[in-house]
Amino acid sequence: MSNHKVESKSGLVTRRQVVTGLAVAGVASTLPSSRLFAADLNVDKFLKVSALLTGIALDKSYIQLGNTIWEQVTRDASPSVLGQWTDMINRLAYLPSGASSDDIKNTLRSVGPIATPMAMQLTKVWYTGRIERTPGVFEVINYDEALVWQACDFTKPPVTCGGPFGYWAKPYLKGAV
Repeated sequence: MSNHKVESKSGLVTRRQVVTGLAVAGVASTLPSSRLFAADLNVDKFLKVSALLTGIALDKSYIQLGNTIWEQVTRDASPSVLGQWTDMINRLAYLPSGASSDDIKNTLRSVGPIATPMAMQLTKVWYTGRIERTPGVFEVINYDEALVWQACDFTKPPVTCGGPFGYWAKPYLKGAV
């Protein structure tokens, strides 16, 4: 197998680069168009801002969940709304980690009228692990890592306990295993 090269304006292009480009194009064609043009996420900024809004420290162990939440809250966003999300994240990221509620509110006001509802939505998603797509229709993003389990010290975190699903519907039989 020969290693053919094609001359381009920017230099030499190898067959491997062409095949890789074709593979990427195939994957990109299966994505919803909103994901192709989504703003790049600086996950460190996003986690810092999320921590400011929720009041709960979010370290590097939340990177994957942070990416998932960002994708979900911006999934159907128009380019202008996506820009507002990015602007809100960037501006809030400049606040110190211990910023007061007033500082957060003032920064949100400076972003524009949509920033406060976006911040409230983001906070709800982090706490509940779900997002409301249409009124009354929720989509679960992550139940186990929802921040409600940390915030409500009177509950216990979700765990798998008991037997197989539905075991509680069967009557107890003494001596049965």
